[in-house]
Amino acid sequence: MRKRRLFSLIMLVMLIMINSFSVLGAEGEDLGSWETKASMLITRYGVGVAETNGKIYAVGGYSDTYLSTVEEYDSLTDTWTAKKSMLTPRRDLRVVEANGNIYAIGGNDGGVNHLNTVEEYDPATDTWTTKASMPTARKDLGVAEANGKIYVIGGYGDGGSILNTVEEYDPLTDLWTTKATMPTSRAGLAVTEANGKIYAIGGYGGSNLNTVQEYDPLTDTWTTKANMPTARKELGVAEVNGKIYAIGGNGDSIHPLTTVEEYNPTTDTWRTLVSMPTARRGLGVAEANGKVYAIGGFDAGYLTTVEAFTPPNDEVTVPLNLTAIPNSKSIVLNWNAVADADSYTILRSTTSGTIETIIATNITGTTYTDTNVTPGVTYYYVVRAVKNGVESANSNVASTMIEISNNRALLLIKLLDENDKEYDLAMSEVDTFMSWYFDRGVGQGPAYYTFTKDYNAGPYINRKGYISYDKIICIEVNEYIE
Repeated sequence: MRKRRLFSLIMLVMLIMINSFSVLGAEGEDLGSWETKASMLITRYGVGVAETNGKIYAVGGYSDTYLSTVEEYDSLTDTWTAKKSMLTPRRDLRVVEANGNIYAIGGNDGGVNHLNTVEEYDPATDTWTTKASMPTARKDLGVAEANGKIYVIGGYGDGGSILNTVEEYDPLTDLWTTKATMPTSRAGLAVTEANGKIYAIGGYGGSNLNTVQEYDPLTDTWTTKANMPTARKELGVAEVNGKIYAIGGNGDSIHPLTTVEEYNPTTDTWRTLVSMPTARRGLGVAEANGKVYAIGGFDAGYLTTVEAFTPPNDEVTVPLNLTAIPNSKSIVLNWNAVADADSYTILRSTTSGTIETIIATNITGTTYTDTNVTPGVTYYYVVRAVKNGVESANSNVASTMIEISNNRALLLIKLLDENDKEYDLAMSEVDTFMSWYFDRGVGQGPAYYTFTKDYNAGPYINRKGYISYDKIICIEVNEYIE
């Protein structure tokens, strides 16, 4: 009996290892992890996939016939449910969420020409509605939503033409508008939104592409970004926490890919992550609850396979033990180092509430001296660590103030070919004079310094003394307590 229980335990551990695995890089870097999920109800390739309200919808595709089938996946229960079929059977369409509804756009139904068909699915009522047709019929297009509008990009047009056409759809008005064309004509590309921008990635334009171009919907302009490491078409992409994950597709080999690459729009850089367990192209990819789901596609045959990717945990460690120490003219900050941090950002405020004014960036050490300070003012500081273009949360708040000195000093100035000058001043004015003197030493500020004598005025309204920088031989400061 004991041996049987031990065998069962070993089999359970092996099953867990098969269904879920993660990989660390050579230096312990988290590269993400994959786990196997419940399969779709039917096999399909060229499927459209989108998420809304935590559920994923697989729409259409091909499996020895052109499909109108719709399935809903609940990532919390790992279950699939059949839903009302789409009105038009088709594959190589794209689907996207906008305002809580799903829009199925374009594709091919087996005919000579491609489709400009647009249909809207309402998950709340499980119903489909025909909407205004897209101006340009196409399949293997890219589709993304930004600011409530849907953007349709590239694809194959009729006759096998490869498009760079961009069209915007407004679900509220059911109207289409032509936008600036994409710089590179391509089909089989993948498109997603991140931080208000739209990214067109990979595809086919006479050969497989690794091209990445960013579209700004607000300015209707395109910008070329860093190339994806692996050229490929029929891939899928999804955005999680501001980063983009490019998954699978078809490269130069006849076999589909398992490749997973991460793009950071903030730093415009790519890195390779743990491979997907099942090689495939023509898959659907969507994000739900912080994970990326790879659904269906084609390898040696049509697939029902579903695998979920958990992105790397790139949360940057918060700096600890920030201190602020004042001296006579500055405030010195110190904090504990954060392992692998690229740099630090310093923020300051004169109130204890929100601290959001950046006063220094790209600080590579763990100390900083703030010289732009005024005695008598309390300053509040936080520091953030930066790694791979991502900032940590704020450190603890450190605050301090440079005390206003009530001390005075006899300031003795020896002058060239003139009598020495002596002034009885508050230390604050002595500091002001010395700042002028040091500034003049580097060619900044006026050539003369003006002293106002408020003592021994006699019959005069006021008395002023002017000291020329070029005449000063030496300076002596004799501070005393009044």
